[in-house]
Amino acid sequence: MMNRTAIGAIFLTAALASPIQAQGLFKQRAKRRLAGAPALLVRAIRAQPTLRYTGTYTTEFRQGSNTVRHQEFITRDGIWYRIEFPNDSQFAGQVIVENKDVRLHYHPVTNEIMQQPPRHGEAWEKVANLANNKKFVLTVAPGEMIAGLHTEQLEVSDFDGNIVQRLFIEPESGVILKRLLFDKVGTQIGFLEFNQINLSPVIDPSMFQIRRKNAKIVTPLIQLERIAKRRGFVVRYLPPLTGYSLEGSSYRNFAGVDGLVETYVNGQDRLWLYVLKAPLNPERLRANAGKNLHVHSIDLTGESIVLMGTLDEKTLTRFSSMLVAGTSPLRH
Repeated sequence: MMNRTAIGAIFLTAALASPIQAQGLFKQRAKRRLAGAPALLVRAIRAQPTLRYTGTYTTEFRQGSNTVRHQEFITRDGIWYRIEFPNDSQFAGQVIVENKDVRLHYHPVTNEIMQQPPRHGEAWEKVANLANNKKFVLTVAPGEMIAGLHTEQLEVSDFDGNIVQRLFIEPESGVILKRLLFDKVGTQIGFLEFNQINLSPVIDPSMFQIRRKNAKIVTPLIQLERIAKRRGFVVRYLPPLTGYSLEGSSYRNFAGVDGLVETYVNGQDRLWLYVLKAPLNPERLRANAGKNLHVHSIDLTGESIVLMGTLDEKTLTRFSSMLVAGTSPLRH
C-alpha cells in the first residue's frame, strides 16, 4: 500500500513546476494564434494562466439516448485545480486535484488514488485554437447574466452558419462561465454552466494536496494490467521512449470482437492502440475516429494490434515494432 510519505513525494515533484514557467509557455503558444481573433477571445486566452476562483457548475452531455448530468465544486489557482462533488452525487467523496503535470483522483470506495495526465490544460488549448482555426467564423454578441455576472457571447459557426458552440465569457476577468456544444444538425449535446463563482477567493495551498494514509496510487499502467487480466489479454503497451504517455484504457466489444483500447497523449496529440482478440478491418476503427488519422496494423498469435493517430505510417510502424519486441508484465 502507498503510504503518506510517498503521496507527499508525488506532490513535491508536481510543485517544482513553476507557475511562471507555465505562464511563459502558454504565452508563447498563444502569441502565434491571436492575430485577428476577437478581443473577447484574446482576453479569455491570456487570462488562463492566472485565473483564481472558487465556484459551482453543472455539466451535461448527451450521447445517443443517454444523458449524463452532474454538479461539481471547483477551486482554481492558475494551473492548479481541485474538484469535489455534492453529497447526493454518484461521485460523492471523490476528490480530484490537478496541475500541468499530473491529475490525481481519489476514490473513497476502493481507497485508491488514480494517477493520470492532466486534462484541463488540453481543454483550454482547444479554446485557444479557435483563434486561428480557418474552418470557423467567430461572432461576438451580448451574453446572458450567469452566476450574477454579465457576459459577452462568442458564437463559433462554420461558413454555412451552422453553430458549433457558444461561449459566454465575463469580459473583465476572461472567465468562461458557460459553454454550449452542438452536433452537426444543430442539436445541443452538452453544456457547462457556473451556478455561482467567487473571483476573489482566499485559497489555502493545502487544498491542492491529497493526504490519505494507506491509499494506493494506481497508475495508468496498473489500470491497464487490471483490465487485461480481467479480460484475458496479454499486457501490451507503448514504452515511454516513444514520447507518449498512457492516459487510460478500457474494454470494448467491436461487433463481437473483444478489444482493449489504450489512449496515449503527447501534449495535444493523441495516439490509440487497439488490442483485439480477432482480426478487424482497421478502416472500421478509422471511420469512427475521424479524418486525418493514419493506421498501422499487425497480427500476432491470438491477437491483432492496430495503432492509429496523426503520426505518419513510418512512425506508427516503428512504434509497433517496439510493442512487438515485448513489454514485461507490470510490477507493483
